[in-house]
Amino acid sequence: MAEKKVKEPLFYIQQPSFQFPETRMQTVYSSRKAELDRKLEQKESVPEPGNKINEQAMPKEKTENMTEVKVQAAIEEFEAGREEKNESASFAFTTEKRKPAFNRVKSFKEMDTLERLEYLIDFPKQLPPIPCIFETGDKAIRGFLVSKNEESIGVKLFDESIEQISLQSLNAVKMIGLRR
Repeated sequence: MAEKKVKEPLFYIQQPSFQFPETRMQTVYSSRKAELDRKLEQKESVPEPGNKINEQAMPKEKTENMTEVKVQAAIEEFEAGREEKNESASFAFTTEKRKPAFNRVKSFKEMDTLERLEYLIDFPKQLPPIPCIFETGDKAIRGFLVSKNEESIGVKLFDESIEQISLQSLNAVKMIGLRR
């Protein structure tokens, strides 16, 4: 058989020789535990004036036991403080009554006639007006609510004319909805 010839790459990409930058990471940090340890070491190194017992005269085992007791006491004190915070936080959450973020808005069907008129007057101007049926004692008028004052409302009919209806004669307001 014929020997296979080793092919060289068809596309050469030149790579520059990079010298990667030296990273400088954080080398010093502090934490509560380290601070507590540092305070305990300072207390151990400085003899208390009221304490007549000399730690250097004690055997090494006793001094180690005393440091362990001090560290254990500090840990227990820290844990007790943490539990008190948790208890007070959980108590605060249990006594509060949860309130809804938004007030519930009545549906149009649940509103009375005056509330419906206020709703239609305050309807957002960005949205197209809603066609409604305004029922009076003798007739029903179809159109859009344009204006409202103390005694009457203005209704724009589908033929672009405006009709005034007194509030005393108005029996009901019903939405028709948009027609296509």
